[in-house]
Amino acid sequence: MEIIFSEKNATGIITLNRPKALNALNIEMAKEFSDKLQEWDLNDNIKRVLLVGEGNHFCAGGDVKSLFLTKDQNNHKKEFFKIEYKLNYLISQFKKEFLSIWNGVVMGGGVGLSIYGDHRLATDNTKFAMPETSIGFFPDVGGSYFLSNLPKNVGKYIGLTGKLLEVNDLMFLGLATNYFKFDNLQSLKENYVEKGIISEEKFEIDYNSEVIKNIDLINSLFKGDIFKIFDNLKNNQSDFAEKTFETLNKKCPMSLGISTKLINDAKGKSLKECLETEYQLSQNVVYRDDFDNGVNSVLVTKDHNPKWSPSKITEINIEEINKYFESRTEKLYL
Repeated sequence: MEIIFSEKNATGIITLNRPKALNALNIEMAKEFSDKLQEWDLNDNIKRVLLVGEGNHFCAGGDVKSLFLTKDQNNHKKEFFKIEYKLNYLISQFKKEFLSIWNGVVMGGGVGLSIYGDHRLATDNTKFAMPETSIGFFPDVGGSYFLSNLPKNVGKYIGLTGKLLEVNDLMFLGLATNYFKFDNLQSLKENYVEKGIISEEKFEIDYNSEVIKNIDLINSLFKGDIFKIFDNLKNNQSDFAEKTFETLNKKCPMSLGISTKLINDAKGKSLKECLETEYQLSQNVVYRDDFDNGVNSVLVTKDHNPKWSPSKITEINIEEINKYFESRTEKLYL
């Protein structure tokens, strides 16, 4: 079974069980997850939920590889995102305590399964990222919602660059709610399952991390649309700006333009509104050649050398970006 449900001491335990695929979420897992969560929401014997990943990692994201491999079955692309985004919203509305253990890799769709719950525990080996601009897509699963709510344009920085965040930055930004030492993982699970207690461990934030020490610079560099951001980076003489500029030049240009508009427009919107926008956007972006090329290059052949079209930000204009935000299909009706 690719997802395992168990009940113990008033705790519903969900185990993502595809360790060889870093527990990537496929459509069948998402359906079962949704059904079980709705059942537990109504079950008075279940007081809380624990979400974990089998093996060394939490969840590397949604199974976008399957979308590429079934590219002729167009309905799969519609159904996959519909079920995944509805599950994200369902988790946000779940009335009982919801704890996720962010061990190892936590990316994309894995973030969407956990960030709307009450508690997210990070450890010293947690690797968090929203890496969608590397595959010709955009930070989804409500990414526009939680990234736009981070301070000082750091959400745009994370969403565009795919920056890998570790426990220090996750605690500083409030993306993780708690820290635990990896060695204490078993006792932490037992305390939560047996007593509903989350063991607190102290964490001292190191303000000298790359993200934290450059947060004001990030704020100024990532103001405006994608064209303004590129101008800001080119005109800034700092090593950080130069390094960030090099990083962005490897990402899908259209994804960068779309993602910037998405996050800018999400300010002040609800999660429901953001997911509705992302669903319509997904049904436009997922049929672009960039998506197939990106997924193939990064996840299938793994040559990490996709050919983007257009190949540069300067070859895009605002009207082209805007057209991807036009509605293509029926709403999610969350």
